[in-house]
Amino acid sequence: MHLKRIGCLALLALLAVGCGEPKPILAPVRGRVFYRGVPLAGGVIVFTPDQEHGGRGPQATALIGNDGAYVLSTGTDFGAVSGWHRVTFQALAADSSSAGPVTLLPPRYSDPEQSDQAREVKAGQGNDIDFHLE
Repeated sequence: MHLKRIGCLALLALLAVGCGEPKPILAPVRGRVFYRGVPLAGGVIVFTPDQEHGGRGPQATALIGNDGAYVLSTGTDFGAVSGWHRVTFQALAADSSSAGPVTLLPPRYSDPEQSDQAREVKAGQGNDIDFHLE
């Protein structure tokens, strides 16, 4: 009876492991961010699936390099889920004349409702997506 109970518990444990959410299929996304015609030197870009346009899944993020370049990741995996995304940006710089950092972009770019930046990530292909912010 004891072995039967252990066997049932082991089976339940194996079934529970298989019940997790499957990893989303990701498409590679890279590009550059420009602000007023100049590469944005540093910051963060976030792609949030746009539910109003059928987007589903986790957010993808990237650090923006000194040359404005980014490569999106979702968690520890490169890429983003396919579909439409609202895109936001955050860029801060140290300000020696004040106590804290200052934002390099207008605040609207950090709000998905106000950024006016939306892009489609296409499945099964590389996505080169540049942004030209004013």
